[in-house]
Amino acid sequence: MSDDVIQLVNEVSEFTEIADYMSDEHLTEVLATIVKLIAQPDIPATAAIPLIIRLEAWAAQFNMQASYYTNIDKSDRARKNLYYSITDSSRRLVDALKYTTRNGYRG
Repeated sequence: MSDDVIQLVNEVSEFTEIADYMSDEHLTEVLATIVKLIAQPDIPATAAIPLIIRLEAWAAQFNMQASYYTNIDKSDRARKNLYYSITDSSRRLVDALKYTTRNGYRG
C-alpha cells in the first residue's frame, strides 16, 4: 500500500472521529466532500460551481457556530476551534475550486 493511500485512510479515520465528536450533519458532509476530492480531485467546472456555493454556505454557517461558542457558550473550546478550522478549510477549498472554474483545470 502506498504512503498516499495510508495517509488518506488515516485522514478518513480522523475525520470520522471529528464527525462523531461534533454530531453535525453538515460538518460530516463537508468532511465527506473533502475525502472525495482528495481521492478524485479532477472535478469539472460545471460540477465545481454548485459545490462552491454549498461550501460557502456551510462556511458561513460554521463561522456563526464558532462565533456562538466564542461569545455565548464558552464551555466547549474544542468545538469552537473545530468550527473555525472547518470554516477556514472550506473557504480555502472554495478558492481552489474557483481557480478551477476560471482556468478550466483538467488534471
